[in-house]
Amino acid sequence: MKVITQHILKVFLAVLLLFSAGCSTKKKTWVNRQFHNTTAKYNGYFNGNESIKNGIKKLEESFVDDYTTILPIFKTGDLKKSKNTHSYMDKAIKKGSIVIQKHSMKIKGKEYCKWIDDNYLMVGKSYFYKGEFEDAIKTFSFIKNEYKNNEIQFDASLWLIRALVEKQDFMTAEVELDELTNNRKFPKKLEVDLAKISADFYLQQANYELALEQFVKIDKLIKRKNKKVRYNYIMAQLYQQSNNNKGAKNKYEQVLKSSPEYEMVFNAKMNLARSLDSGSRDTQKMRQKLLKMTKDDKNKEYLDQIYFTLAEMDINNSDTLAAINNYLLSTVNSIENNTQKSLSFLALAKIDYNRSFYKDAKINYDSTLFYMDEDFREYESAKEKHEILQELVYHLDVISLQDSLQALAALPASELSQAINKLIQAELEKEREVLAAESSKQQMLYENNRNGGRGEQFGDNTSGGKWYFYNPATLSFGLSEFRKIWGKRNLEDDWRRKDKKIVNVFEIDSIASDSFEVVTQNKKDPNYYLEKLPKTEENLAISNEMIKESTYQAGVIYKNGLKEYNKSSELFMSLLSRFPYDKNYAALAYYNVYINHLEVGTDQEAEVMKNLLLHNFPNSVYAQLLTNPNFQDQLIGLQNEDELAYQGIYQLYVAKEYIQVVEKCKQVSDDDYKSKYLFLKALSFSALKDSSECINILDKIISIDKDPRIIKEAIYLLEAIKNPEKLKKANEQALTESPYLFRSGNPHMSLFILPKEGVDINYLKTLISDYHTNDFENEVFEISAMLMGLDKHLLMIKTFDNSSDVVVYNQLIMDNTEIVNQLNKSDYKVLAISFENFKEFYKNKDVEGYYNFFKKNYLDNN
Repeated sequence: MKVITQHILKVFLAVLLLFSAGCSTKKKTWVNRQFHNTTAKYNGYFNGNESIKNGIKKLEESFVDDYTTILPIFKTGDLKKSKNTHSYMDKAIKKGSIVIQKHSMKIKGKEYCKWIDDNYLMVGKSYFYKGEFEDAIKTFSFIKNEYKNNEIQFDASLWLIRALVEKQDFMTAEVELDELTNNRKFPKKLEVDLAKISADFYLQQANYELALEQFVKIDKLIKRKNKKVRYNYIMAQLYQQSNNNKGAKNKYEQVLKSSPEYEMVFNAKMNLARSLDSGSRDTQKMRQKLLKMTKDDKNKEYLDQIYFTLAEMDINNSDTLAAINNYLLSTVNSIENNTQKSLSFLALAKIDYNRSFYKDAKINYDSTLFYMDEDFREYESAKEKHEILQELVYHLDVISLQDSLQALAALPASELSQAINKLIQAELEKEREVLAAESSKQQMLYENNRNGGRGEQFGDNTSGGKWYFYNPATLSFGLSEFRKIWGKRNLEDDWRRKDKKIVNVFEIDSIASDSFEVVTQNKKDPNYYLEKLPKTEENLAISNEMIKESTYQAGVIYKNGLKEYNKSSELFMSLLSRFPYDKNYAALAYYNVYINHLEVGTDQEAEVMKNLLLHNFPNSVYAQLLTNPNFQDQLIGLQNEDELAYQGIYQLYVAKEYIQVVEKCKQVSDDDYKSKYLFLKALSFSALKDSSECINILDKIISIDKDPRIIKEAIYLLEAIKNPEKLKKANEQALTESPYLFRSGNPHMSLFILPKEGVDINYLKTLISDYHTNDFENEVFEISAMLMGLDKHLLMIKTFDNSSDVVVYNQLIMDNTEIVNQLNKSDYKVLAISFENFKEFYKNKDVEGYYNFFKKNYLDNN
């Protein structure tokens, strides 16, 4: 029976193909409709849809779930960055476009080929998976408006919402979502898809409460438990996020019963452990299970996550010391999972930060940023804290070092020698500690590999003791020092070389330079300390200035960056104690201590500081800030004077007085206007044809400035100087006020722009081909057609050697009555365009803009 059916189908297709030559898209006969419906479905749509399926499969297989955050509903990742599925989607777009062009049977406003709308949807989905959301949105919107009486409008609306969400246009997506939700005609078979897309809409905005409501709907709509494993896992995460531990526990247990892949099983167990209430019997049982898991070989690569989970359980039980040890065990056992290692170091950093152990916190933030990817969600906040702590630790180290050097400089020669020897011994001991830590770490890893896991002693009763080599300072010391010198480097040959394409032919000089550096920076050499001692009055004054500046800066960081007002006041008071009458810092210190007391609510102490400031420094800026209510406005007036001064020099530049500009910018003040003056100076040197001076100043601006706008302008000018052709092109475009350039000698094509509606593009191509055969026997032309957007056809005839040839050709073809009659059935434009301009034209779909350019440069010149 099956064979007979297949035979009948083959005969039917053969008959259709026999009549295909006469199957016009303008006649709605039965044969025409059957031919176009069959070929549209089985030729274009089927193959294109299969290509999309294969692309999605490849996309999902390459997607890696990040279990450290709430999982996404759809396993697509960042579609704008994903390129490995583009070939599949391009094939689908091509197939769908051909079907639409060749088989659309729209007669008197009604479409008689029932697969055209499906092909449009297929094209829109392809654009979506390519990350081209604008084109996807236009396509889905077209389907929604064009096929209002067809069920496919609902599919298009769902995909439209997905595209808008991916584009982060949540406002428009919400309007579309409300419209669908309130539509009584919405088909039941799409309710699951609507719930999924709604959940995704809320998840991407971190609106977890409303997202959870949608997951509850999904849970009810999908009956088979193996089909909703992922949704149950996300629901569990959302319950855990809202501290609904009972709900989380229930859903994680459902996930485990559904037999998903091991990675999800493992992470469900870890999260289940974290969701347990502290102090319960379940918590103790789970701890024993986790410790048992450390002995299982199949969990070897997950040891870091197991210890991290144990640490999180310790935090829930308010056992900070045990948590620290388990976080450290996590970092030690994290061999390849840099994300987990970074999160463990981040947890340690947060503990130290919250306990105000800022030096230790800084070391752990060092390690966090070293292992964490820059696009990870926690990176920016960790980086921000690290920058604050790095600057704080730097200034505290400067104070400590200069105090020590001054104390050493005051010692007699005999005692000085003994003191330096003690410092050297301390340095040697420090190195031994690091080596011992590394050795113990390697031994521990060896034992772990040999035994296939850790015993219970690593998890139990850790509060009372702390293994020596688990100190974050010793663990991260080498890493921190390495990064200071080398930054992030991969483990590979020639890792020290920044540019591995360059072979250094000066090896002897390089070695000599390195050796010299080692001698001068060797902390085990007495000369290292002796050379730094402030032995003269001048050196002592420099040392004191360094102490003042670092004390002030550290006080400001404690005050503004860390909100540690008491520690800030201690530093400012130490500055006043040592340098009570310093003109630059003393008044500033009084003022900051006054502000700190106001912040913590000790108003009486604040009043004391105010009176001391007014008594000791009555004419200072800070005294006037406290006594003169108009002083702030006067400061703004001074800033306006700076602006007026800058504008005066800028007007000289506008007047082309470049030499005067260079002279006036010689003494550049170190303030907010520094880069602006330097930029004017660079522009003036450029105008004076002094490229080398211009380049030097631009390089300086790029290295010192923090304003991205000025840096962007400086980089642009540098590129223009190094690539004059680019500047010439940009200038020409600016002068013509057009993105198009007229190059008469470049290759051209003839371009027909026609509406999609009412034009038989294939018939027109046939007419033009016949015209070439009759009138251009010895010429070879390439005729091709493509869609531009949803409403226009482009027909291209190429290639012409220059603009003159294509203009003559256009004039000749417009003398052909049959072609003109066909064109006159709709609005059309026949243009000449260079290949270079076509790229710009098609990218922007700029019909009106290019038509104006064409009239000006091709018609007016001929």
